[in-house]
Amino acid sequence: MGKDGLYNLARAAYRQYVDEVVTKGKPYRRFTEDFLNGHTYSICTCFQGRNEHKKNLGIIKGILRNCQGFTEELWRKGSFEKDDFMAMQDFYDATDVPLHNTPQPPAPGDSAVQTTFECYLNKEQMSPIAECANEAHLFYTHVSADDMYSLLHCRTNFHLYANRINLIAKLFDCLSYHRLVCHKWQSVLHANKLILSCKTGEAISPSSYSSALSKLNKREDQAAEYIGMMVKRVKEMGRTDGNENK
Repeated sequence: MGKDGLYNLARAAYRQYVDEVVTKGKPYRRFTEDFLNGHTYSICTCFQGRNEHKKNLGIIKGILRNCQGFTEELWRKGSFEKDDFMAMQDFYDATDVPLHNTPQPPAPGDSAVQTTFECYLNKEQMSPIAECANEAHLFYTHVSADDMYSLLHCRTNFHLYANRINLIAKLFDCLSYHRLVCHKWQSVLHANKLILSCKTGEAISPSSYSSALSKLNKREDQAAEYIGMMVKRVKEMGRTDGNENK
C-alpha cells in the first residue's frame, strides 16, 4: 500500500518468481496464477486502500500475462530495483496485446532469406557495441557484451525489445557500411526474431527499419553521430588485431 505499493507488489512477484520458477522449475503460467490468487485481497479496511490494491494488482496481472518475455528477461538478471520496475512499467504502458499471432509471409522474390549476419566480431569488440547501445538507449533493458554477441551471432531463442528503432537501424547500417555485418541485416533481424516491438511483441519488419533510418538520415542527430563513431572504433579494433597477428 501507499506510495510504493505497486513497486512492493512487483518486488513480491519477483521474489516468488525466483523461488518458484528459477529455483524450483515451476512453469511461468502456474507461478502467475498462484501469485495473483495469493494476493487477491488487501488487509486495508478502508475502501480507498482496497481500491488502490485492486488497481495495483490489475497492473501486475497485465504485466505478468501480457509481457512475459520482457519480464523474464528482466528478472533473470539477478536483481530487481526501482529503476528496473520503472522500465517494466514503461514497457507495459507502451504495449498493446496482439489480437492474433499470424506469421508474416516472406516478401515476394525473397524465397532464400539470409539467416546470419556473417559476423566475425569477437567478444572484445562487442564491449564498445554494448556501451553504445546502452548510452543511446537502443533497448528497453541494459545490455552486456555477451548480449551483443548473442544478437550478432543469432543465438537461438535470443531477443531484445526495441526502444529506439531508428537508432537500432543506424547501428546496423553503420556495421554494414564497415562490412562488419551483411548488407541484408534487416532481413536477418526479422527472420531470427532477434528484436521485438514493445507494442506488439512481434519481430520488427525490414520496412520499418528502412523507414526509420531514412527519416533519421534527413536530420542531424547527436546519438546517430555517436553510434557512427563507436562502430568506427570497433572496425579499428579489428584492424589492430589483424596487425598483431601478422
